[in-house]
Amino acid sequence: MDMKIPTADINVGHGPPTSHSQIFYTEHIRKDSLSPLGWKDSRRYILKPGDFLDHSTYDGVPDPAQEAVPDESILGITHDKRNDKFYLGGTLSLTSQPDNQQSHPSSHIYDPYPEYNSKEWRRTWQGEFLPCLGPHGQYLDRTRAEDMVQVYKGKQKGFPNPSFGSYEAIGLDGNVCTDRYGRFGAYGHDWAGGNDVPGYHRPVATLWDEVNWGDLQTKCFERNMNRYLPEHETETTKQMKLSSKTPISREKKPSGRTQSNDPNSLRYHSRSAVIIRGWHNMDWTPNDYSYIRSLIMELSLHSGAEYEVFLLVHVLDDSIPISSDADIQRLKETNIPDEFRDITVFFNNKMLEDWYPKIVEHRAIFQHFQPVQIFSQLFPDFDYYWQFEMDSRNFGHMYHFLDKAAEFAKEQPRKYLWERNAYFYIPGFHGSWSSFSNMVRSKMIGKDSVWGPIPAQGMQPLGPTPPVPSPQDDDFEWGVGEEADLITFLPIFDPENSKWGFGKIIYNFPQGTETPRRTSVITMSRVSRKLLALMHDSLSTKGQAVVSEMSPATWALFHGLKAVHVPHPIYIDGQWTPKELDKIYNRGPPEKISGNPDSVWEYNLVNRIMYRISFMYSSQTSEDLFRRWLGYKPSITQYTDGSRHQDPEGLFWYDGGLLREETYGRLCFPPIFVHPVKNTDEELGPSRPVHGFSD
Repeated sequence: MDMKIPTADINVGHGPPTSHSQIFYTEHIRKDSLSPLGWKDSRRYILKPGDFLDHSTYDGVPDPAQEAVPDESILGITHDKRNDKFYLGGTLSLTSQPDNQQSHPSSHIYDPYPEYNSKEWRRTWQGEFLPCLGPHGQYLDRTRAEDMVQVYKGKQKGFPNPSFGSYEAIGLDGNVCTDRYGRFGAYGHDWAGGNDVPGYHRPVATLWDEVNWGDLQTKCFERNMNRYLPEHETETTKQMKLSSKTPISREKKPSGRTQSNDPNSLRYHSRSAVIIRGWHNMDWTPNDYSYIRSLIMELSLHSGAEYEVFLLVHVLDDSIPISSDADIQRLKETNIPDEFRDITVFFNNKMLEDWYPKIVEHRAIFQHFQPVQIFSQLFPDFDYYWQFEMDSRNFGHMYHFLDKAAEFAKEQPRKYLWERNAYFYIPGFHGSWSSFSNMVRSKMIGKDSVWGPIPAQGMQPLGPTPPVPSPQDDDFEWGVGEEADLITFLPIFDPENSKWGFGKIIYNFPQGTETPRRTSVITMSRVSRKLLALMHDSLSTKGQAVVSEMSPATWALFHGLKAVHVPHPIYIDGQWTPKELDKIYNRGPPEKISGNPDSVWEYNLVNRIMYRISFMYSSQTSEDLFRRWLGYKPSITQYTDGSRHQDPEGLFWYDGGLLREETYGRLCFPPIFVHPVKNTDEELGPSRPVHGFSD
């Protein structure tokens, strides 16, 4: 029987189904396309965020009022001890299971998507959602296990709490966990494995070499394009390289679709490009394949094209020609896996020089946003541009993570926003996000606060004007419901008087090092089209720039655009207490946290902690967590000249952590965004996650 496709008048969400939708799926989806659970059982195995609440607690967080903080001379040293509780657990020791559990628990399909086409959804959004074709040649079905991430209820018993950020603060579901099979099984993880896996059913194998992710994303957008407001209607097809010349202005073709200013009218959904940065001669591991597939499935295809995923690939050798279609095709065939060739966009330094001749610096470490700015000029049909790196991973569902990050940012008021942004939010010390915000509010009484734009000399701000002259006249109303032009995953601070190593790298500003600026370490972020256009204009016309990690935050400051640091859950593999961490990481007056010479961002200041953080510019813990979670034992080949890696302070950085699957089952982690992860193959390669160490 031919499979009929769900039409838009049917609720394809997965709350209590209407009789219409249940009958439709029962009658019209082929039985051989269902998960091994079968149709009758599938709905009770589906979890949406909030369906399960884990009320267990980890008692390892001390009471801040009772804990003593070591003297300054030994700050950060006393509690420099590993926390084995990350690894002393697994799928056989979950908080959702009784202590005497004998059988392996069952996983659940995880569905964090909106109830597309429901009555409530239709009251907000224009257009209609239509499911998209997946890599198996069938239309995706969120009740089918082979199309979805699978999770377990609860988390490992005794699993530590986040040190920075929290699930509750940003609305992220921390009540479930994933093992390696549930997280990446739908994307090819261990599909060739011959052994049975307790609690997991292997999907039918997919011929990945025959999948064209670019074509699938294009078709998905075409099916759902009535949901989106076309900013530029052109006849051109997408280029697979960044052009060496600026684009010719094209007259917009009227589409008949406009966004109403009436807040009660139906809205067109925004679209976001997701840019994954890579290089032409990178070695692809099996997990790299699974990672990119997961991003496309979770962000683009399941959402009906709310996102589109690209690989932005740096051709490191400028002698390699990329000027013609034949050059591009040859480079793809040589370096890019078949399935990803149509989502790959190449660039080289020569292109950056052609676009930005008024600045001499084009190296990625100093000007990481140059190719993203150009990308936004050549691919202008997106409202936002997320940038991620190939060495980041997320144990949780990416759609849920990005959706909650954007939602949190949207709801933040402008009052004291720049000041809140500079802090590491430490729930064990600050309490709830509301308590933390009130603390900042009380400390800012009588202090100067950023309110509106702070432009550089000679620059005309183009952002919104504050509705009242002073923040004292605002009751935390301005900015609530306003989308953020910049979202970062680490604090945004003022580097002017700090010892952060890149804080004085400024190009062609008349004020020099007195130019107002902000920065957020690590360039993974969401930047709006508007903000990228302002950065591009300054660089192309005047050669004005700052170092990579200062770029979007500084232009947001210049123009009074909304920038938000999202306090996602970040873990530390150590015994440092919340009170101790606050003393180390939140130094300075409230209007300038981390903006003075004692800032934690001084390189090498507290590496014994920095390198044990799950999301940081350099970290051993991020890779330890991911490799143990993949089931890899600590490597026995991690030596250089017969000794383990050691830094100048005598600290060792090597593949660590425990693996006790025979006792606890497979490691099962809650949603955690980790960086860096340099080695996703079982055998360690030459790169190391801590800067300065490589074989």
